[in-house]
Amino acid sequence: MKNKYIKGIVKFLLQIFVSVVIVVIINIGLNGMYLMGIPKIENVKKVTISYPQVSDEMKEISDNEDIELAVKLSGFLKYSLFKDADTSEAPLITITYYTSNGDAIEVSANRKTVWWKGKAHAIKEDDMFINCAEGIFFLDDLSEK
Repeated sequence: MKNKYIKGIVKFLLQIFVSVVIVVIINIGLNGMYLMGIPKIENVKKVTISYPQVSDEMKEISDNEDIELAVKLSGFLKYSLFKDADTSEAPLITITYYTSNGDAIEVSANRKTVWWKGKAHAIKEDDMFINCAEGIFFLDDLSEK
């Protein structure tokens, strides 16, 4: 009787586990995969952002509010696991996060592709990252051109 009870619990937990895995896979397939390893806001000391086509200057950000925006901006770089990246065009924007422990974590992207940890990935929502980065950090530079 006790053995049957334990088998029932194990079977139930296994069904829950399989269901959760299926839901996560479907969610990633539909919405894209976040970049794993972007530093937490509280661990970032400063951020540099370069966008050579718009500004010759690299923007250096050390204000907490702007650092938070720069870190949250990486959320628009969700990528598709099932689509090949288009590497025919170079990155437009490069963001480097400098952490309090001395690491420099870099991510680059153009309108369709993100380069992260040495690999290119197809961005799930084309143009969204570039449009947001332009609006947040380069609006004045764009209006001058």
